[in-house]
Amino acid sequence: MFNQHSLANTPILTHREIEILEYVIQGLSAKEVARCIDISPRTVDRHIENVRLKLHAKNRTHMVVRAVKAGLLSLRGK
Repeated sequence: MFNQHSLANTPILTHREIEILEYVIQGLSAKEVARCIDISPRTVDRHIENVRLKLHAKNRTHMVVRAVKAGLLSLRGK
């Protein structure tokens, strides 16, 4: 669980990592994200894995929850 202390220590994500997270939160697969931003699905998978590791998440769902709790993403308007 995030608490105030852990939120202050949230890792900084790159612009591309946040962009990909925004697609993931919409339910797109790596292949679909790759088509949207014209990169390979393998590269998308690597970005997702980097974010997952930075957020100490167990899987994609946990990664999205942690990103939202950390204020990196908003569920509004999605």
